[in-house]
Amino acid sequence: MHAWGAPAAEPIDSSTRQAVGRRWANACRIAVPALLALIVVMLAPVPSATAQSIVQPVAADPTVIRAQDGRYYMYATADDWGDGQGEHNMTVFTSFDLVDWKYVGDVFDEAPGWHPPGRLAWAPDISESNGTFSLYYALYDEKNPCIGLATAPGPTGPWTDLGHPVFCAQDVGVGGTIDPFLWDDGKTKTMFVGNFHGVYAIPLNPEGNAPAGAPVRVADDRFEGPEVIFRDGYYYLFVSAGNCCNGADTAYRVLAGRSQSLTGPYLDRKGDDLNAGGGALILAGSQAWAGPGHNTVVTDDAGADWIVYHAVPRDDLELPSGAQRREGMIDRIVWANGWPEVGDGSPASTGPASPQTKLPVQVRLSPETPTELPEGGGPLNAKLMVSAPADAPYVGQVWVDVVQPGSATGTNVLAPIPVDLKPGQTMEQTVTYTVPAEAAAGIYGIFAYAGATVDAPVEFGTVTATKAGNSVGSGLAGLSTSLDNA
Repeated sequence: MHAWGAPAAEPIDSSTRQAVGRRWANACRIAVPALLALIVVMLAPVPSATAQSIVQPVAADPTVIRAQDGRYYMYATADDWGDGQGEHNMTVFTSFDLVDWKYVGDVFDEAPGWHPPGRLAWAPDISESNGTFSLYYALYDEKNPCIGLATAPGPTGPWTDLGHPVFCAQDVGVGGTIDPFLWDDGKTKTMFVGNFHGVYAIPLNPEGNAPAGAPVRVADDRFEGPEVIFRDGYYYLFVSAGNCCNGADTAYRVLAGRSQSLTGPYLDRKGDDLNAGGGALILAGSQAWAGPGHNTVVTDDAGADWIVYHAVPRDDLELPSGAQRREGMIDRIVWANGWPEVGDGSPASTGPASPQTKLPVQVRLSPETPTELPEGGGPLNAKLMVSAPADAPYVGQVWVDVVQPGSATGTNVLAPIPVDLKPGQTMEQTVTYTVPAEAAAGIYGIFAYAGATVDAPVEFGTVTATKAGNSVGSGLAGLSTSLDNA
């Protein structure tokens, strides 16, 4: 279901300091069950991570769902990461806690046959009903943009495309039919679309694969990227305005209006209609970040709302491919007098804050050395913190994998080590891995997992490092990993 907070509707599938004086090299597969049980000190819970980008290098136009397995899944617009892998045709990421994310693959390895050559899928929107995941997406065309649909039995696929558009602009008589958002209250389905030709609500048939009524304009031609949630008797329409992709000069931003009817009128705080110049500003650029926008809204296990969106770091505007670096971001929404507010109205302004998720353990990694590595490679040190909840112990294992550029599969570099934590205890340790000069250039991810077995992780933390140079090489050859004294 995808009717966020809808009345009488099924909700979205919602879904140390450790004295270790030994160094490990390469695969680090020597079992040492006693080492991580030597000294575990009582500490306060791990501090919340400062609000910052959560997905790098790019996660434009993010949409998020929680599946029955308890994990969150994020889907993003197609982009060339500059990792030597070419275009990623809609990327998929997963997370246990909405903070640490892992790339797990692309939706389309090959474009569906009806897609025109060279056209890639944009602005996905994910929903789930009766075990089927539906991913709507946009296929841009200046004259006749279309909405596509792919379905899967699970959040990572395999995906089966509908084989033809759900509809195109000329089918429904409106322009700018991209940036889909599905409202499904369990009774009817309504597709919101819009790209600076007006934002429209379009009824769909029960199967959600064809239009079934006349479009209704809910916002004017300043906007795109619609998202609707329901809260306390009101539908809230979030939209984005401004050019999304103009580098440091982009004025992309998020505005909102609310209505007691799904199809409007949507009014801002002053009572002005989004169809006639209105719009309450929610999020705009800052000195550090440009162009925040195209958001979705997620609720954590404590009932707090979070806005997930993309923004461009002003000090690193482009990917190696030349595409704009639109990183995935998250910030806390606070409701004040019936209106959503985000910190001071700029990206990453609600930290330190992190979503609250009900997990049996918390894992955090934070870099202690620069994450930009030269062509000659070098070490990356990261602080690993593994914490039991305040009200429960945690008994399990911790292990470390490294993911090399262009891969969704990790290579184990630290074999599972047992941990036994009392309620509120934290294991803190420095993890080091070294990327050699001959290794491939690109983004390396270090992932620290916790779980009963390597086949059943329940949480992970991650940091990434970018190695300069050509995007060729021997990957992890010669990579070394160690645990050092804290």
